Amino acid sequence: AMQILEAGGNAVDAAVAGGLALNVVESTMTGIAGVAPIMVYMAEAREAVTISGLGWWPKAASCEFFNTHHGGTIPLGVLQSVVPGALDAWVTALERFGTMSFADVSAEATRLARDGFVMYPLMAERIEHFSKNTRKWPSNAEIYLPGGEAPQPGDLFVQSDLGRTLQFLADEEGAHSGKGRAAGLDAVRHAFYQGDIAASIIRHQSENGGLMTADDLAGFRVEIE
Repeated sequence: AMQILEAGGNAVDAAVAGGLALNVVESTMTGIAGVAPIMVYMAEAREAVTISGLGWWPKAASCEFFNTHHGGTIPLGVLQSVVPGALDAWVTALERFGTMSFADVSAEATRLARDGFVMYPLMAERIEHFSKNTRKWPSNAEIYLPGGEAPQPGDLFVQSDLGRTLQFLADEEGAHSGKGRAAGLDAVRHAFYQGDIAASIIRHQSENGGLMTADDLAGFRVEIE
């Protein structure tokens, strides 16, 4: 966030950069496929604006479904998934209040995911604490239990798939930047909620018994008040 301020970005540009970095370095608690409720106070207008950053449930999810199939509970796994809200929240904040591109504000987060960061005690403790559940899902274990073991403080922790995802979003923005900043940001949103990343999300849901559909993703937008 400080680097973005020093580069001429405003407070919202910096906050989005910091939030995206947290999605990498605190990915056991946050994520671009998670939630990101945002409050922005515009000092000159003396106005507070909230961006919900919260996804909705898939249309197929219902009390009746969970009562019939799971005894009224929501089991661990993809059935707990709501539509990712964080990515649209970051993009919406940039659109409405920022000045920089997604590529600008995501560059450091991309580097931290691609090249890794030094594992610190709090995250290491969380990974170890949840390791039993993590092992149930090979794709999760591949990331958080490299070599089959929880990373230790001081280890280099790499999230290469996340790095590629962030870079892909920035590349999609770049491919549309000739049409203006707004078109570039919209291309980021489209890539995630309707393009290749959306297809990957739906494929994973389908293969693992999830309820989310392409329509659930494509129709999503954060709420603004």
